[in-house]
Amino acid sequence: MMINFIDRKCPVCKENLNNKPSILPDINPEHDTDIIKNYWTGIYKLKIFFPYHRCKCGTLYNKKFFDKESLNQLYSNQEDNVFSGDIRSDMKTKKAYLKQIKNIFSFESEKINILEVGADNGSFSKLLAETDFVHNISIVEPNQRMHSSLKLITSSVFNNIKEIPLEVKFDLIIAIHVLDHISNLGIYIDELSKHLKEGGFIYGVVHNEKSIMAKVLKNRWPAYRLQHPHLFNPSTINLFFKRSKFKKLFIKKTINYFNIGYLLKQLSIAILKKEINFPNFFSIGLKLGNFSFLYKKKVV
Repeated sequence: MMINFIDRKCPVCKENLNNKPSILPDINPEHDTDIIKNYWTGIYKLKIFFPYHRCKCGTLYNKKFFDKESLNQLYSNQEDNVFSGDIRSDMKTKKAYLKQIKNIFSFESEKINILEVGADNGSFSKLLAETDFVHNISIVEPNQRMHSSLKLITSSVFNNIKEIPLEVKFDLIIAIHVLDHISNLGIYIDELSKHLKEGGFIYGVVHNEKSIMAKVLKNRWPAYRLQHPHLFNPSTINLFFKRSKFKKLFIKKTINYFNIGYLLKQLSIAILKKEINFPNFFSIGLKLGNFSFLYKKKVV
């Protein structure tokens, strides 16, 4: 696999500051490309990621990242990208997300059309399809290994946004742990906006780089990884969407459920730099490191 890199400006304000990195890895992948494929997915005691720089607007981002062709290769044939420890915990987390959406859209007089981008294994799309306020679901997922299972949920499965006919519009676009993976974020949101109805909504979840977990674990925080060219906090995500002509409806800390054994294992990797396996006990819901958001497209 040929890996190439690009230089990046801040994804929010487009500044190109020549400052020192704020968060440093154990190994910079730019200096050892042979290890990238082995560390692309998963959480490891060895921290391999591009250094993160803090822009003057507050955004934390990689000034160096993979080019488009390299990303396409890395994402196109990977395992599912869910790290909850077990399926039951993952579903509890997603049901909490679904509750937030239900509270807004279940009272609509007409059923809504939804696009989920980065649907991964489709577990959240399946939950949506089982509700009584959804008319139709479309999915964008670049990982082609997931497509056979996704087509059991809907026939409208796409590799990327550009495959969707321009005349197709949605009431709601969902992006759960997607925006912190997108290197050309401004272009990406513009593409999504073209498929939103006037007054349509974007709901998403991202990691919070100002969270308690991030502050305690520092560069051992699991969200510092190869797949994340930038990480947000509530202020920087709001600045980004404001510049993209969206109105904030809410930003909320999310409850994520983890099996205790899985959580202790990840903490041992992050803090002790040693992988210790613990038995699976039960799952617990914690507001540790993520937040959800809902934005409305401004009517021009």
